[in-house]
Order: sequence, then structure tokens, then C-alpha cells
Amino acid sequence: MDSFAQFLQSIEETGHRLDAYKIEAFGQYQAELLRVNTLLGLISKNDLVRIPSRHFLDSLTPALKGVLPTGGTVLDIGSGGGFPGIPLAIFRPDTDFVLIESNQKKSVFLRKMRRVLVLNNVTVKHARAESLPEPERLYDGAVARAVTSIDQLVTWCGRVLKPGGALICYKGPKPEEEIDSARATISAQGMVLDGIHRYNATGPGSPGMPTLVVLRKQ
Repeated sequence: MDSFAQFLQSIEETGHRLDAYKIEAFGQYQAELLRVNTLLGLISKNDLVRIPSRHFLDSLTPALKGVLPTGGTVLDIGSGGGFPGIPLAIFRPDTDFVLIESNQKKSVFLRKMRRVLVLNNVTVKHARAESLPEPERLYDGAVARAVTSIDQLVTWCGRVLKPGGALICYKGPKPEEEIDSARATISAQGMVLDGIHRYNATGPGSPGMPTLVVLRKQ
């Protein structure tokens, strides 16, 4: 079974199903990632043969597990090649996503993907997370995959989340020490630990039982 077929089957096993439009969008996204990766370095060379299982499915985990805010606006901090924001935007067209990326070339790529995939629920901001201006309105959630520490993410995101808003951090199998180190900052930002969600990674070389650390604004 090839990686893309395995990706589709894994989604079905969670009780969800992608329609033809979403399947085509993921296929287009994968093709474009492969085309530009040598130039932009979006994905490790070792991961090129398992983009669907290693990056698409992993990115979708908060939605598949029901912890992603829906119907509002979610920040993707340090989006890079679009993970997790673009897969989530394809999967959840009812939710808006703001992709924050400080690298100019990667921001251009993200804007192109927005146009090519007709993702009207995506906005791309070329900015550093720490220099984000005060928002006109607060956000319903924020996601961060393969980005800095929980302590730093809480510092950046605590001030821009609305009460009840969730910060979802993609972490490894043992996030407890990092959570403990961030407890003072979590409290100072008026946030609490909402849960640690473990899930099975797919594909050879996967770290095994990574986690989603969910923090919530009080």
C-alpha cells in the first residue's frame, strides 16, 4: 500500500472520510511540496516518500481527536511548509486559519498554495511570532508543530487567545518536563493545562506515541 492510500485509510479508521475535492487538494499539495523542496528545504529528504503519513496525517491529529477549535480563527505559529495549517484548512473549511511564517520564500510558497488549492479560509502573514501586533480580535486557537518550547509558545500566544481559546502544541512522547518548566509562564498568561493527548505516529522511523499538549486560556 502506498503512502497516500495508507493516509486515506488511516483517516477512515478514525471515523472520518475525505471527499473527492479534499483528496485532490492533498494530492496537489504533495506534488508541489516535492517540486519545490530542493529549493526551499521544506521537508527532510528522508520524509519525502512519506509526506502523507508523516506530515499530512500528523498535522490533522487535533481535528481527528476533536481538540481543534471549530468555526472560528486559528493561528498556525511558524507554519514553514504549511504544517499543520494547510492540511487542517483543507480538512476543516468551516474554520479560518492564519499562517504565521517569518521566512519570505516560505511565505511566498504558502500564498501560492492558498491560491492553487483555493483555500479561502487561509490568510498568510509574513511575520515573526514574537512581533505579532495586538489583534483586532482575539483568536479561538493556535497550533504549533515542530516549533520552539511550550514556555515560548505560551508567551507568544497567551495574549492573543480569547477566553476558552486553546493552544495546541505538537510534542514528543515525554512532554512533562517541558510543561513543568513552563508552569510559571502558563499561570502568568492566565492559562491552564487542558490535557495531554497521545497518538500513534505512522511510517518507518516515526518516534512513537507523540503527544498534543493542549493549554487553554481562562
